[in-house]
Amino acid sequence: MYGQYIRNIDRQLIGEEETFLWLSEGDLKAETESEIVAAQDQALQIEYYVTKIFNTETDSKCRLRQQFEEKTDHIISACLILAKEQYTKRHGSVCAQLHFNICKETAVQLGKKQLYEHVPKCVETSQGGKVTVLWNQQVQTDRTIPQQQTRHYNP
Repeated sequence: MYGQYIRNIDRQLIGEEETFLWLSEGDLKAETESEIVAAQDQALQIEYYVTKIFNTETDSKCRLRQQFEEKTDHIISACLILAKEQYTKRHGSVCAQLHFNICKETAVQLGKKQLYEHVPKCVETSQGGKVTVLWNQQVQTDRTIPQQQTRHYNP
């Protein structure tokens, strides 16, 4: 499974320059970078990997629910137990980084200088009042958007 991510890049399935921008311009710890690269290669020490690659007798089902195979795709986006809280938390962290970067780009003054200290406020306004950045606001639409059912993807 090692190198699967790189093979996908070679097959033009993933944009190489944009994909690795976080490695050259990011400020992640070495441990975090190695964990991300292992996840991209689908080489995390998860039950499916341990069972199939190392040929052990362990159960390859998800530790949290024992219903589906514990593969990288399952953990990242399809585990119903993790979906209740962890996916929302991860989404909020990504959005907070976007909020931080948007505020910096539009000259909105933030109380904290570092991303890891940033806690978005509902409304951030630039000093001249020309730019307003909103966070976690309800959007009024002219039609009802139906709630989507959670689908389980298990490759």
